[in-house]
Amino acid sequence: GAGDSWVDLGTYTDKDGNDALFGFFYNVNVKSLVWFVPENFEDAGYEVPDTMEELKALTEEIVADGETPWCIGLGSGAATGWPATDWVEDMMLRTQPADVYDQWTRNEIPFDDPRVVGAIEEFGWFARDDAKVAGGAGAVASTDFRDSPKGLFSSPPQCYLHRQASFVPAFFPDGVEFGTDVDFFYLPAYAGKDLGNPVLGGGTLMAITTPSDATTELMNFFQLPIAHEVMMAQTGFLTPHKGVNPAAYKDDTLRGQGEILVNASTFRFDGSDLMPGAVGAGTFWTGMVDYAGGKDAKAVAGEIQKSWDALK
Repeated sequence: GAGDSWVDLGTYTDKDGNDALFGFFYNVNVKSLVWFVPENFEDAGYEVPDTMEELKALTEEIVADGETPWCIGLGSGAATGWPATDWVEDMMLRTQPADVYDQWTRNEIPFDDPRVVGAIEEFGWFARDDAKVAGGAGAVASTDFRDSPKGLFSSPPQCYLHRQASFVPAFFPDGVEFGTDVDFFYLPAYAGKDLGNPVLGGGTLMAITTPSDATTELMNFFQLPIAHEVMMAQTGFLTPHKGVNPAAYKDDTLRGQGEILVNASTFRFDGSDLMPGAVGAGTFWTGMVDYAGGKDAKAVAGEIQKSWDALK
């Protein structure tokens, strides 16, 4: 799935100035997920949305029913703010072509470009409305991301939707079972923008540092379906390899996430991790906390750009 994306992410300039494939992806994680409790959806008569337009309509429907649609938390100690960067990255991929996302992560367009500001405001549509988020907009920045999904499981539910990566079940209450107590769906793209099915995530690249016949054969092995299927039977391994047997996955959770990867039209690596640390793990984090607290998106983006300029 999204074959060109994987090639691009593993391609770098060699010593002669030519593009060459240096890294081969083996094990990937998915961030473009929305978690929900099927029983809550069934009781309320809600359906899983297929498009971003439908997701926004569902959000408004839940509000109209007098309920709260989203649980969102940005708290993470010294790393507070990072969950919002994932939101913005997902929204960039759903409002702009992938090459614009790439230009953004390399600062080939400024952080306060209207397209980036627009993606920040897309996050704000969900997070800065008291009616749409548990605890009100003022609680978003102060709620720990590890605690934020717990509202899905309270009775009555404090929220119906939670956007977070594939690792978040580690913070669900004990005894929660996937498929019955909780499920997820792909954070959908806009039907009206024709940008395919972009997926945000991370992953591990295998690369040869000391060439030898043995390492070449190992890299050849990593390309075979069996090399993936052996790991798929373990926990925490996902692959976009279209040649694998999805039945090899250990459980339905992994199988569903693997399906999202295989069906992706575009995959992009976590954007903040591609930026200089002082920005991606610094001013971008703190800027999103400021934005969640009510500061203007363009002003926040402008301050992030100034911090990037100071590094040049």
